[in-house]
Amino acid sequence: MMNKAMNPSFYAMKNVRNLLFDLDGTLVDSSLTIAACIDYALDQQGVRAVRNGSVTSIIGTPLLDVFRGHYDLTDSQAEEAIAHYREHYERLNQAGSRVYSRVSEVLSRLNHAGYRLFIATVKPTAVAEKVLSDLDLRAYFEGVAGASMGHERRDKASIIAYALQKFGLDPLQSLMIGDRDQDVLGARKNGLPCIAVTYGFGTMTELASAQPDYLAGHSEEIISLLVNPPSAPQCPPVPKSPA
Repeated sequence: MMNKAMNPSFYAMKNVRNLLFDLDGTLVDSSLTIAACIDYALDQQGVRAVRNGSVTSIIGTPLLDVFRGHYDLTDSQAEEAIAHYREHYERLNQAGSRVYSRVSEVLSRLNHAGYRLFIATVKPTAVAEKVLSDLDLRAYFEGVAGASMGHERRDKASIIAYALQKFGLDPLQSLMIGDRDQDVLGARKNGLPCIAVTYGFGTMTELASAQPDYLAGHSEEIISLLVNPPSAPQCPPVPKSPA
């Protein structure tokens, strides 16, 4: 096992006071809501047969990239689809979304332990604020940093950078917590360690490829990792493709 002197993540975790949480797939299972909104948006564009199966692999991807890259819509069609998506999302009012097990208790314990909690999400800030309020999570967070309503700030690295700047956070005292490779890679680009949760929408292959500093199989494990971080990296090797 690697000793603590060989693992810079160990010391980074000991200095952390600011926690940046992803929203979808980390705090909230919104897959049914998102699927319904994508179905509605595609139906309005006359491509109702396009979406087949689960949407979990695209949750966390900016909507412009979802509709252009995954469903082959033109730029103008994608803009229209985004408008329909947001219209239906507002109408559903979180129907189909649920807070993951014991997340509220974990956030409360982190607050009481003196950590400062923030949101960094690809959802537009106003939308994320409403989701948090509707699901009784908003009170745990000092601030919310999301994507812009336009497309100028939509990738996770830019959103994390925006959160650090907006709230005056020192990267050396900050940590990202998310469920997708973009959370890990975005954190790394901004000089933050990252805990990747494995109960969300990212696959183990995806997370292993991104190489987060630590893995959490349940929200409660986040507390354990902060209080007593392992002295060796946790991320498993990338699974090999079958021959």
